Amino acid sequence: MDTIAAELAAQIQQLTARLELLNAANPLPKPSPWLPLGQAARMLHLKSARALKGRIQRGTFPPDCCRVIPSPSGKRNTYLVNVERYLKSLR
Repeated sequence: MDTIAAELAAQIQQLTARLELLNAANPLPKPSPWLPLGQAARMLHLKSARALKGRIQRGTFPPDCCRVIPSPSGKRNTYLVNVERYLKSLR
């Protein structure tokens, strides 16, 4: 009985080492924390993306939690929001 347990422990250890090697060789890319306005507004339980955009433009949303990226023509802006950072700033 002890030999079976020892063999299982050795196999688990071997599989764990293989998994660590695979993860080291092929790390999974981290998803970006920056979300578009619509998705961020839903996560923050706001009425709409327009409501979130208004808060950003009025300055009532923390500036370190949002990015404004102008288009090449300069006529439109893309707004990205870091929801995780915003929630941490509320604490």
